[in-house]
Amino acid sequence: MKTQALLDAIDWDSFERVVILSPHLDDAALSCGALLYTLRDRISTLVVSVSCGTSRRQRSDGSRTIERRQGHVSSRIRRMEDIAAMRWVNADFVHLSFADGIYRRSPLTGKLIYRSARERWVTPRIDDMAHMEELYLVLRRLCLDLGRILLISPMGIGHHVDHQIAAQVAQRLAASAAGAELLFYEDFPYVADPNVGRGDQDNPLQALQRLHMRPVKRFALPVDVDAKVQLLLHYATQLPPLFGDETGLRTRIANHQHIHLPSEFYWQATAAQPPIPPEK
Repeated sequence: MKTQALLDAIDWDSFERVVILSPHLDDAALSCGALLYTLRDRISTLVVSVSCGTSRRQRSDGSRTIERRQGHVSSRIRRMEDIAAMRWVNADFVHLSFADGIYRRSPLTGKLIYRSARERWVTPRIDDMAHMEELYLVLRRLCLDLGRILLISPMGIGHHVDHQIAAQVAQRLAASAAGAELLFYEDFPYVADPNVGRGDQDNPLQALQRLHMRPVKRFALPVDVDAKVQLLLHYATQLPPLFGDETGLRTRIANHQHIHLPSEFYWQATAAQPPIPPEK
């Protein structure tokens, strides 16, 4: 499939706003940092981050306590990081109060839906359907009926359950409202490093197949490496686990290329046609 230049292929003036869905407080910057930087003075951009809430659990005495899982950073600190990053690229932002997947509990049993960090890399479970429905309703009220928008969603590369849920909800949003055009972004760094995420060398075509979609167009956007690094340095708590240090971050961004240029990639897709049953 021929890869087109994103900025030339999209009629940006036909949209009132670009809305980027970010499952967590760094995903939009990680995957769309170059786009955010490029559009900062061109069109109104809104980043909607989903899992920004502070998870609390009720004790037996009726009091509530903040839940903490190993390796997770305070949501308050992460929100502050994201606010600084979004201001740096002149983007509007909304922090929704949903819990990260690893903290979500079944509305039926009250037990954790994903019981360990390893269980983040699975197909969304039936106990998470209430979360998906609530997220859809919130995003529908927030994003739609405000003029024509370009909705940019993760694809779910790497199998993170929160990314998969965001992609499925974005499909539903685009299908339910005129005036919303859907574009998918490649989940970074999962797409650039098979050891990040579930670790099974997932790719864009596999991610689209899981969404029952087929690719129509692929777009590339050149990355100003220095600018994207500066944007991502705002997320100081996330750099060590993802990249080690600034050098690792810079290397990962610079090595993800199109025609020898560091690039971000975006996809247009459509619903896959069901197979035609054989004639009897």
